[in-house]
Amino acid sequence: MRKKILIALGILFAAGVAFAAFLSYAFSPTPDFRRNETVDGVRMDVVVAWDERKPIIRTFKEKDYLALTENQLAKVRDTIGGKIEGDIPCIKLNKKPRIFFQFEKNEKPVKPEKISIKIIAHASHYDDPEKTRIITDVLKDEGDLGYSYTTKRYGRQYEKDFLEYLQVEVHYTIDGENYISTFGAFQGNVDDGSSFFENEELESPLDPE
Repeated sequence: MRKKILIALGILFAAGVAFAAFLSYAFSPTPDFRRNETVDGVRMDVVVAWDERKPIIRTFKEKDYLALTENQLAKVRDTIGGKIEGDIPCIKLNKKPRIFFQFEKNEKPVKPEKISIKIIAHASHYDDPEKTRIITDVLKDEGDLGYSYTTKRYGRQYEKDFLEYLQVEVHYTIDGENYISTFGAFQGNVDDGSSFFENEELESPLDPE
């Protein structure tokens, strides 16, 4: 009887430890080793100016990405959006809002044969009639430093301080194969230390830039 009680207590203890570990993982930032996954040895690295946090990047062969179901795409979007508040970087529009991109294959730097960017911008305010906006553009070639892109405010601005969410897709070709790498980032005009509780409505909303 005593042995059975000890076994039961041991099982309960192990279950408690496992549950505590699960809670710790669920409510912690995404670990570095899960932030950037490669395909065929192809990897895209991203740096958001003025923010040292790394985005969560998922890379696919283009044909595999386009074949994903809506449920699978939703899971990708959920992943790149981060696990908790503050898990992904924020582009500061009141500074120079640039994103920098570099590429490698098999751990060696490479330059894509073709490259373009697609941004899916989500409205920052519920009154905005366009809940999402699609922006397609080219990246600036920075030579050996890779590529850069400067963002703008894409949503209609109703308040003095605002924050909008961007899903970024980079479409590129390496060694004749087409790839899509995607990540999420916030962007806004909020200064460090500002509080949204003290925000103010604008007299007239500002159209997207």
